[in-house]
Amino acid sequence: MTESTDDHVAHKLYARMHEHGESTTEAAEALGFAAADVARARERLLRLRLFNPQTETTVDSAVALARSLESHHRALDQLLEQHVMTASLVKDYLSVAARRGDDVRVEFYERDRLAALHQRIDECAAMVKHEVIAMHPPAKWTREGLEAALARSRGNLGRGVRIRSIHAQSMVNDPLIREFFQVWLAAGLEVRVTPVVPTRMLIYDRQVAIVQSEPGDPAGGAVLIRGALLVRSLTALFETVWTSASEPQDVPRAASGDALTGQQTAVLRLLATGAKDEAIARTLGVSTRTVTRIVGELTALLGAGSRFQAGARAARLGWLD
Repeated sequence: MTESTDDHVAHKLYARMHEHGESTTEAAEALGFAAADVARARERLLRLRLFNPQTETTVDSAVALARSLESHHRALDQLLEQHVMTASLVKDYLSVAARRGDDVRVEFYERDRLAALHQRIDECAAMVKHEVIAMHPPAKWTREGLEAALARSRGNLGRGVRIRSIHAQSMVNDPLIREFFQVWLAAGLEVRVTPVVPTRMLIYDRQVAIVQSEPGDPAGGAVLIRGALLVRSLTALFETVWTSASEPQDVPRAASGDALTGQQTAVLRLLATGAKDEAIARTLGVSTRTVTRIVGELTALLGAGSRFQAGARAARLGWLD
């Protein structure tokens, strides 16, 4: 059996188990799958973290995604520390190396020189030959700014330049950014999202990098670095985040309670009171396994560390009003 067929069986088996609350055996019998096919599908779901072998139940895809991303956060934290060290080197020591004639050039653009910085960005975009990569933390975008950046990107794409960008996962919930995700992808840009974006950064042909100098303050200025040696480490940071990032369409929206089902809302209300799964199941007239699954979905959706925290966070967000 081919890998595509195995994936088809795994997908069908997962969907049946998840929708009907059935065991592997029950779902396989209902679908008429052979034991060998089910065994391969089960292994595939295990690798994707979509199946819990202890309880013989499915794991919600949003929860599996959150756990997968969490496994990369430790490595990301180490890279963030490296980024801080790199920023210190750039600010305090790089000028010493530059004076010795090393192939490095650094330009600082303070808050009052943003117009000059934007001019440098336009110049870099016009001169790039092979690749542009970018990282974007949460920000307040305007349609005018996005349209201008899109026009610049389309010109580069027309010249055969590859463009990749990573955005903060929270931006999936911004209607304007969701709209532009579709526009970017249709134009040929490669876009991914991740829960943590360490800094705003643009890199051109792995030779020139523009890095935000004040984390959390987009208007606080930036550092422009020319020189393959230093830019190489920043490119490695991007590549590591890119590897663990997700496609925008694979990330559920989570900024509003409007998309919650009535059952999810009811579970949240009971969670906020501190009710246990068994009590919630009796109140709603469903199985404990169903409640456990819904609680897992909601904690992942809210980025909560516990069931009680999920209920409290939903209340603060106004989801239970």
